[in-house]
Amino acid sequence: MAYSFNGRIEILDRDSYKTDKTCLSVLIHGEDHTLGNALSYTLNDMDGVVFAGYNVPHPLEDSIMVRIQTKEHYDAGEVLLKACDLLELTFKTIQTKFTEAKSEFDAINK
Repeated sequence: MAYSFNGRIEILDRDSYKTDKTCLSVLIHGEDHTLGNALSYTLNDMDGVVFAGYNVPHPLEDSIMVRIQTKEHYDAGEVLLKACDLLELTFKTIQTKFTEAKSEFDAINK
């Protein structure tokens, strides 16, 4: 059974995750390869992660399935949250740098 959070994220097989915190599968609605690839890359670069990957269950559905396997004593859910925090920081940094560069460009090219 899948449990939904705000209709966007579902933890697949929650009972299994309760007994084994090193393995987590989630379905994220409203996302595609853009987030999936960035999230997978970030997760695989984190301490304690044995495997992280994603797939698009069906090309006509706007969702991705993310699977995380961690080493013992690493909670896959906590690792996922940290990865999301890192991505949020990364995206904010990109946005800030782009905005600054655009402002400089606009000032020079009036």
